[in-house]
Order: sequence, then structure tokens, then C-alpha cells
Amino acid sequence: MNSRFIPKEELSVVERWEFGAIGERSVRFDSGVQLPTAAEIQALQEQAIREGYNAGLGEARTQAARLVAMLRNVETARQQMLDKLAEQILDLALDVANQVVRTALNVRSELIVPVVREAMQTLPAVQGEPLLVLNPADAEFVREQLAEELERDHWRVAVDPNMKPGGCRIETTGGDIDATVGKRWARVMDALGTNHDWIE
Repeated sequence: MNSRFIPKEELSVVERWEFGAIGERSVRFDSGVQLPTAAEIQALQEQAIREGYNAGLGEARTQAARLVAMLRNVETARQQMLDKLAEQILDLALDVANQVVRTALNVRSELIVPVVREAMQTLPAVQGEPLLVLNPADAEFVREQLAEELERDHWRVAVDPNMKPGGCRIETTGGDIDATVGKRWARVMDALGTNHDWIE
């Protein structure tokens, strides 16, 4: 074993080492650092808990706001879907109603009588010889059913092959009344707030 001494000139800073008492631990503290007291440690711990709680609460509020916004979007989409579905159901119901009315008017000629009576009653006063225009199939039936009224008020009956069954038109010197099926259908659609054309 070779032991070598280090000359003093080669040494820089030397700190003397001393044995401590046996069984004792030697702890060195930098004398410039002041350790916190138990009360300060507890205050730091409470502050950390408050900050963590507030940060967690803020994050929870942010997540809750996102969830509320998502639910609102889902509700808006659901309502739009229901509105569209209601509109489609209304369209389907109107298509079916249109088919039923057209079929009934072609099969049951007696349905024209209340239409003609209503149109005749809308006139304020019959002047001259008003003209009642009907589909050829309806004209003969109306002449038979309303003969007395037509004769009493000097009504003339004309046929128009372009007029669809179940409708009529009244022409007077004071104005015209359009009680054609398409026109009456359009009035119903206006009342419903929709634009569903009469299918000829």
C-alpha cells in the first residue's frame, strides 16, 4: 500500500472532521435558513387545501357549464327533430285528407249541395241573374236538389268541364265567389299556416 501525503500547497480548502459522540447523529443546518414553525406549516397546509379545493371547484364549475351547454344542444336538436317530425306527419295527414276528399267528391255528388248553399249565402243580396258555374257531373244534381232556390232568385247554371267535382264559382254583377275545391283547400291551408297544394 502506497500512502502519499498531499503537500499543503496543493490543498485548497480543508475542513476539519471530528467524530461525534457514538450513537448521536450529527445534523448540520445552514445557519442562514430559518425553519417554519408548526403553526406556519399548518397554515401552509390549510392554504394548499384551500387552493386545491378552489381549483377543483373551478374545474367542476367549468365541466358543469360544458355539460349544461351540451344538454342545451341536445334539447335544441331534439326539439328540431320533433318539429320536423310534426311537419312530416302534417304533410302526410294532408296528403291522405286530399285523397279522401277527392275520392268522396267524385263518388258522392250530394256533397256539392252544402258547398253551393254556403257560396250562395255569402252574397249580400242577389241582383240580376247570378251565374252558378259547376262541373258537368255536379250541375244536374244541383239543378234537381236546389231547383226551388235557383228559380226563386233567378239563378243561371252553367257547366265548366275544367271545374273539378265538388266545387263551384258564382259570378254576379257585384263580384265573383270562388268556391272551387282548390280555393277552399288553400283557405284551410292558410288557416293551418302551411302551404300544401291541392292535388288535382
